[in-house]
Amino acid sequence: MAFNFIRSDSDQVFLLPPNTRDWLPEDHLTWEIIKVVDTLDLSAFLASYRADGQGRPAYHPKVLVALVTYCYCKGIRSSRAIEGACFDDVGCRVITGNRHADHATIARFVRRHAAALKRLFVQVLAVCAADGLVRVDLVAGDGTKVKANASKATNRTVEQLDVRIEE
Repeated sequence: MAFNFIRSDSDQVFLLPPNTRDWLPEDHLTWEIIKVVDTLDLSAFLASYRADGQGRPAYHPKVLVALVTYCYCKGIRSSRAIEGACFDDVGCRVITGNRHADHATIARFVRRHAAALKRLFVQVLAVCAADGLVRVDLVAGDGTKVKANASKATNRTVEQLDVRIEE
């Protein structure tokens, strides 16, 4: 009896180089992150690299910022997990041009540019606010317990606060 299965030949070589643009739909998160990163001012990152072309080639800061941002959006925080995603996640492969960033490279980049990454957050908020994705007048807590002098009896609901504000 002959089965009719789709053949999966993992040894098949590509006749033409694959185009990573065909791997993801147009509305995928990867394309949005790449588009936003292209608008950001990355001069703080570029200032720490040698401009004379000496030394081993590094990933462009655009690539690593996009990679880290994409992975953070997906809940992947560990540099080793990000490295693994460069093998498994198509979005990461598109961002890196089908290369596999090493976990040490990712960790050094995040550690070396921690202050610049924090400053990028402000730029990203401005882009999101301009696109109408967020309101920058809203502050939200994450549930962290903060030592304060307040009682539960003085807590107010949103409706109660709205009434108080209107008064």
